[in-house]
Amino acid sequence: MNERGGRQAARQGLTQKIWIGSAFVGLALGAGGPWLREVGVTLPRPLVVGGSLVAAAALFWVTVIYWRNIDEAAREAHKFAWFWGGTGALLIMLPLAALVTSERLVAVMGQHSPREWVLFGFSSLLFALVAGYGLVWAGWWLRQR
Repeated sequence: MNERGGRQAARQGLTQKIWIGSAFVGLALGAGGPWLREVGVTLPRPLVVGGSLVAAAALFWVTVIYWRNIDEAAREAHKFAWFWGGTGALLIMLPLAALVTSERLVAVMGQHSPREWVLFGFSSLLFALVAGYGLVWAGWWLRQR
């Protein structure tokens, strides 16, 4: 294996390890946040903001390494999936947002603060975009085979 191929394999291995680590950290934080609230622990806001900024920078770095190491077909699959899957999901979510009234949401989900409603809306939109991307990305690769 040449030196460039060895470095590329090492970077891909590092990237995979960081993605797996990020998934475990995300799962721990996702489950740990409600648990901490339940036991009455409140993390300082600067710690949460600082940790979020460090995590975002680390994930950006991993994404750059990943993008540099994939081939042209994989890049095209990602671009195609984000454009069509993300746009399709957004076009589905926008009319739903207009149709859902606050009374319906409160009846289904209970009373929440405005901050919680905004977080729920943002999370729902983000989930729809990623789901649309995933479906189109899988369809791209199934069609190519």
